[in-house]
Amino acid sequence: MNVFGIATALAGVVLFLAALLATLRANRDVRIPYGTRPATQPHGSVAMRALGAGLTVLGAVLVGQTSVWWALAIVVAGPGVALVAIAVHNARIRRLPRSSSAG
Repeated sequence: MNVFGIATALAGVVLFLAALLATLRANRDVRIPYGTRPATQPHGSVAMRALGAGLTVLGAVLVGQTSVWWALAIVVAGPGVALVAIAVHNARIRRLPRSSSAG
């Protein structure tokens, strides 16, 4: 069960982060908000994120039968990496020169 749980959780984290990467690419020059929807959502990214989150939780439950700490690490790792990726993206957007459109 432990190997299957780790594989399931890893697949979930990969799906979750792939959906995030697609969202970051679609919003290349726009800040990504933390609590609401981004300006552009790529087709299928919400479903990928939901499936990834579900697989991550399922994997964590399967791993949690033998080790609670590994289950906690799995559940925290995926969203933790996502929050760091969004923070780095938003910091990069802040550093971009703003275009002034004088009409």
